[in-house]
Formats: sequence, C-alpha cells, structure tokens
Amino acid sequence: MEDTSEDASASEQAQEQILYTAEEAAALVQLTPYWLKYRARQGLIPHRRVGRLFRFAREDLEAIKDMSAQPVKTPRESA
Repeated sequence: MEDTSEDASASEQAQEQILYTAEEAAALVQLTPYWLKYRARQGLIPHRRVGRLFRFAREDLEAIKDMSAQPVKTPRESA
C-alpha cells in the first residue's frame, strides 16, 4: 500500500481538528456560551454534537463570524 500526499494531508487535518467547548468557542468569537448553545440547539449555527454536548470546530467559528458580519451602511442622499 502506498500512502499518497493527499491521504497523508487528510489524516493530518483530521488529527489536528480541535473541537472547542461552548465556553472556549464563545471566548474566541466574543459571544456568550448561552448564545452559542441556544443558537446551536435551534439549528441556526454550525456545530457538532458529541453525545448531548455542543462542540465547535474552527470552521464552525469562522462560519459564525461570517454569518454575523454586517455590511457597511452608506448614508442615503436627501431628495
């Protein structure tokens, strides 16, 4: 069996994936653990379930940040 670089990088990524608790994730995205758990329970934000516990991967946190980004409002011209 020959291990290709794609197989090796996929296994490295799987080993490196860290799952954060709601408390750890909340500190990273500057939200409250309650907010994360509530939204995850509602299915409104990406998350993982480990048994009955909520866990968040780095890509989940990036997606949550992207979801909450607000476009810059430009002032409207008066008529």
